[in-house]
Amino acid sequence: MNIKMSMIAMVLVSGSAFAGGYGGGPGGGGGGPSLPQNSSNETVNIYQAGGNNGASVDQSASKYADVNISQQGFNNLALATQSSAYNSDINISQSGFGNSANTLQTGDNSTINVTQSNLFGWGGGNSATVNQTADSSLVNVTQHGSGNWANVYQH
Repeated sequence: MNIKMSMIAMVLVSGSAFAGGYGGGPGGGGGGPSLPQNSSNETVNIYQAGGNNGASVDQSASKYADVNISQQGFNNLALATQSSAYNSDINISQSGFGNSANTLQTGDNSTINVTQSNLFGWGGGNSATVNQTADSSLVNVTQHGSGNWANVYQH
């Protein structure tokens, strides 16, 4: 049992050692991955729990690409960019409070989904900025709690 726990702790520590910085204040993570990609049929899945985490994904010129970012906690930041990414999807799910999601997507037949909800009854103060330039595309923003705001630009 102690060996398994040590291995898990080692993986978690080494993962945060390589993480880039967003936030970094007391009480949580303080970093996150930054992943650029530029080919076809790509999928990025990121899960983060805690506070002050950040995730940034750039899929430029990626067709049939998917970004899935899930964050639980407080003051987390999710950035997702898909430029010239036809038939692609961005899915961001954040639970908690003070979280921010920012997306930019260009490419027809694509979808952006942002969901910001409560975590264990706590939530609110979340923000979403969504920018989509595409034909035959869809944006969904769902927010629960109080003090949330969303800016959606679709053209």
